[in-house]
Amino acid sequence: MGWFKQLTERWSFTNPVHGRYAPHIPNFRYAPDYTGKLDETLDYLAQTLGVSDDYIVRMIEVQGVSGALIFYSSICDKRAVEDTLRSIHSHRFPRRMPKNLSQYLIEHVLIGSDAIFMVNMFELREAVASGKLVLLFDQHKPAVVISAKAVEHRTPEQPTVESASRGSQVAFVENIDINLGMIRQLLSSDTLVIKRWTIGVRSHHTVALAFIRDVANPVLVDTVMKRLESIHIDHISNSAAIEQRISDHPWSLFNLTRVTTRVDSVCRELNQGKVAVIVDGDPTVLLAPATFQDFFQTEEDYVHSWWEGTFIRWLRIIAFVLAVWLPALYISFADFSPELLPKTIALQIAQSRQGVPFPAVMEVIIMQTVVEILREATLRMPKQMGQTISIVGGLVVGQASVEAGIVSNILIIVVALTAVSIFVTPSYEFTVMIRLGGWIMILAATLLGFYGVVLVTIWALYEICNLKSFGVPYVDPLGGDYVKDAFVDGLIRLPITVMDKRTKHLHPFDATGDTDLVVPIPHPQLEKWPPPSTTPKRRRRWWQRQP
Repeated sequence: MGWFKQLTERWSFTNPVHGRYAPHIPNFRYAPDYTGKLDETLDYLAQTLGVSDDYIVRMIEVQGVSGALIFYSSICDKRAVEDTLRSIHSHRFPRRMPKNLSQYLIEHVLIGSDAIFMVNMFELREAVASGKLVLLFDQHKPAVVISAKAVEHRTPEQPTVESASRGSQVAFVENIDINLGMIRQLLSSDTLVIKRWTIGVRSHHTVALAFIRDVANPVLVDTVMKRLESIHIDHISNSAAIEQRISDHPWSLFNLTRVTTRVDSVCRELNQGKVAVIVDGDPTVLLAPATFQDFFQTEEDYVHSWWEGTFIRWLRIIAFVLAVWLPALYISFADFSPELLPKTIALQIAQSRQGVPFPAVMEVIIMQTVVEILREATLRMPKQMGQTISIVGGLVVGQASVEAGIVSNILIIVVALTAVSIFVTPSYEFTVMIRLGGWIMILAATLLGFYGVVLVTIWALYEICNLKSFGVPYVDPLGGDYVKDAFVDGLIRLPITVMDKRTKHLHPFDATGDTDLVVPIPHPQLEKWPPPSTTPKRRRRWWQRQP
């Protein structure tokens, strides 16, 4: 996709990476400092923050010294504001006023509060905008900033996208502190490291990076950290804004990072040597690096037997092949190369298409478009109506199309099987790639028939082999260097007792996954049951003996 990127940059459809214009935001280095003059500072803040109606200034007095408590009422916790004022008014200050009143407040008055010192006026404005209390006193500096943000969040619930029949049923929420706490609770290790950044020039959002320091590759961790630190945008609304900026190939059709909402999946991937990127306000977590085979694996594969886990993975692979190539092959065989099919199947397709006024290409395009419309309508409509619309719409439209002679019976089977196979893949982001890939195959089959499908398939394989996700080849471990990983925990999921090493294609710092154990005998020889009695037998007298 490099030619497409060069074309758009040459014709100014997008700005190049280098030389972009910086946002018109005042730099905090050029902002004035708080000098201790309360009236001038309040006038300065009133011209900037005071434009909003929720800007509140509470005047206070301590030992004859005037002060002000500044905050936004819409984002601050009212109880925290009341507790702060109560602590100041109820405290017995010494008769002699301390020289550094701000330090005295933090050490003796605001003991249970998360308070810091701050001098720069631009930082004070940003602190008020982020939901903090700013405490100013006349002729005393620096200012005291107290955390008082009202955090409204929902409780952790079951995952709605990645549902599972067994294992943990907890999903992430929109609060980053709760998400990090759930990760630490499930992965309670002192080697779990969490790094935080504040990204966004106008709207500051917290972004966290989680990894295990003695397992994750240091080069991978350093690469992700540098890419996060280089992000310079106005606003971050979700994790997709981070994902598209730290990806190696943002123009590629394939997903180079995994997205999940399950806590157990994140903990397992961290234990394998990956890193997780958590964004405040988004319940989805980014996992990097990601390879092609990762999108066919879930945490549920490890809670069942290895027979069932392997069977489900191969079922996903078969569904992926059907979803991408089945409509294109139908067009190729029906319109271009029917001689490649067995005679019985070719005659059956020709018989079912009798009376259809459109070629196979138009049939597929019409029905695929209808399926896409129903899918989007189901996602956007209320849950109570979405399921009914999808079922009734699919049955009514399909049956009416066949009876009207617009499409054939076999095409309905092909489209239905394709629509169902798309969602067998556990990753929703990967299903979008499958849908787009299916349309590309349909276009290739429309132009060149079976040869077009083959050429696009070769191009897709070439693209996959050239892609890298944070330095890890996208095709690994199927590329040849680490084929053993594909047959241990890839195409085949061997028993847990065999997977004592971490996958080598991720280059973990510590490759040992499990300690060496002495496996007990699977079928020990049982002793005779019931066991022989240990009580001595009583000797019978001569008259008690049987003749």
